[in-house]
Amino acid sequence: MSVDSIFSGMALANGDRVHNQRTFTEYYTGYGFFGQLTELTANEMYTVKLANAGTLSLSGTPVVFPKAATLNDGWTWLPMPFQTTMALGEFMPSFAYQGGDEVKGQSQFAEYYDGFGWFGSLSVAEPGKGYKTKVSIGGSATFASARRQLEQVDDKMP
Repeated sequence: MSVDSIFSGMALANGDRVHNQRTFTEYYTGYGFFGQLTELTANEMYTVKLANAGTLSLSGTPVVFPKAATLNDGWTWLPMPFQTTMALGEFMPSFAYQGGDEVKGQSQFAEYYDGFGWFGSLSVAEPGKGYKTKVSIGGSATFASARRQLEQVDDKMP
């Protein structure tokens, strides 16, 4: 959806901004949003800076799983493609994480420990929020359905 249509019902102010990992758009009173970022998708995480508080409600077709993702060397902004809150280990896409890899929410974080998984103050992922992850070696990853990820956990149990 276009940035203009998503934010059309909100009281916007000069300088309000929307960012993805690479680009942004800024709102100018009387003109609308201007910048390289023109559309928002379920494939990315976004940060939004608004002068006025507001509530944004979106509707659309749920994400189809499995969903491919690419994790960059260093930081990658991850969307939360699931519609329910879930444990961090269930949310994180399937990937060969290494000790020291990180994931951060707005105010919490977790670190990956080889053979044990994710540990830290960030323990759940919530719909409508995005997360930043840092991996030492990038590559392809996959968001599996929540049911599939639970089955993978069960397969590892003795």
